[in-house]
Amino acid sequence: MTLDFNDVANYYDAMYVDAEGYQQECAQVRKLIELYGQTEGNTLLDIACGTGEQAAYLSEHFSVTGLDFSFQMLEIARRKVPKANFVQGDMFAFELGKKFDAAVNLYGSIGFAENLTQLKAGIQAVWNHLLPGGVFILTPWSTRETFQEGIFSSAHTTPKLSFCRMEVIRRRDENKAEVEMFHLLGKNMSVLQKHHTQTITLFSEEEYHLSLSTSGFTLLERLTPSQFRMGAFICRKPKDFTE
Repeated sequence: MTLDFNDVANYYDAMYVDAEGYQQECAQVRKLIELYGQTEGNTLLDIACGTGEQAAYLSEHFSVTGLDFSFQMLEIARRKVPKANFVQGDMFAFELGKKFDAAVNLYGSIGFAENLTQLKAGIQAVWNHLLPGGVFILTPWSTRETFQEGIFSSAHTTPKLSFCRMEVIRRRDENKAEVEMFHLLGKNMSVLQKHHTQTITLFSEEEYHLSLSTSGFTLLERLTPSQFRMGAFICRKPKDFTE
């Protein structure tokens, strides 16, 4: 079985997109930016934007620029959210040549930082792209203190494709987690098996606080997973900061 462009989009969205959850999350993002933001504009940088599912909701209220490393995901995002701007780049080392009123890094993508140095570099890159008074919302994948092993599974059927998903999430060592993914995709009486493993870095709560404060951010709120999906650090670049 060969997957075409539309199959890839449907495959990813059916496996990972929770439309209602994303809509609620983006509504929270908007409220937090309105509450804490001290800038005059409405530009927003969506870091690790993936296929643009969150950008679709955010672009209803903000002028959105999405950043992602995956060219394929960005192509899907451009089709999904034509009014947003999408650029390819490394979330740990990017330079866009402009500053934003707000920035978000959601759904735990920051966990792809290989070490503390890279985590700090990614947060510093956000700082460099925020206007004074701008808000940064960061979602950790998990923390070293709260990580739990487990197995996640789900299945979906759409008019064109069927999917089964199982993921084994285990601790590899003190600082790393491993996510082993098994996917079955059914189309035209054929089944394709996909297997992939990702490594996630488990940073401690203290390391997140240190990385944010080192860049200069003021931590305004630390939301738990019950308050915000996967939890969040709500930060602001000081209004009186001089470039």
